[in-house]
Amino acid sequence: MVMISCAGALAQSSTALSEAQVWPEADAHIEFPSHLRLLVFSGVQQGVDYPYQQWYSSAGLGYQFKPIRLPHLVNIDPDKEFHFLAGAGYEFLRTIQSGKVKNEDRIIVEMTFSFRLPSEFLLQDRNRVEFRWVNGAYSTRYRNLLFLERDFLLHGFRFSPYGSAEVFYDISKNSWDEEWYTAGIQWPYKHIFMLDTYYQRQNCPTCNPAYWNVAGLTLNFYFGNRK
Repeated sequence: MVMISCAGALAQSSTALSEAQVWPEADAHIEFPSHLRLLVFSGVQQGVDYPYQQWYSSAGLGYQFKPIRLPHLVNIDPDKEFHFLAGAGYEFLRTIQSGKVKNEDRIIVEMTFSFRLPSEFLLQDRNRVEFRWVNGAYSTRYRNLLFLERDFLLHGFRFSPYGSAEVFYDISKNSWDEEWYTAGIQWPYKHIFMLDTYYQRQNCPTCNPAYWNVAGLTLNFYFGNRK
């Protein structure tokens, strides 16, 4: 499958430590018959009325294990149709903030566990380890994401409300120092494309700014080994 996404952000008014971002991004996710998939993407995060810009690009391979057999509406995203996904990849980020430039290289290893709950809810637990070199200085970070979603079909119309929470653990600082909270609705059309509308709140007391508010949409196009 191939995904092309574009996101926009809204500011929280009258809070100096809270800023807004816009996130244009393009993704290519190719699904192979052997449950192997390739994901490559590139994008920009741009501050709104704030001197912040980040460009990033990434590529990774993933393998899907053990298809989910419980009766449910088949999701447009093939990764959600398997109990376990393992992947690894590389990401490069270049950040310009207030005239200062920061380059970051990441080697990423992640595992995602998926469970079908009663009433056709989907629960995912993604565990990611990032081996990072920020301007040549090495550090390691762990990220845990919990994602809950339910697919609905009403009179032939599909939509999927979801919510997620992600926490970050900086091993070099020995602290949990960042949190992302997201709520949204995905609007799929057959197995061709999906519109994802969402709001995201990012909290990072040790960062500058400490808070980001993102209201966005992502348009995903899928191609690959899906019937």
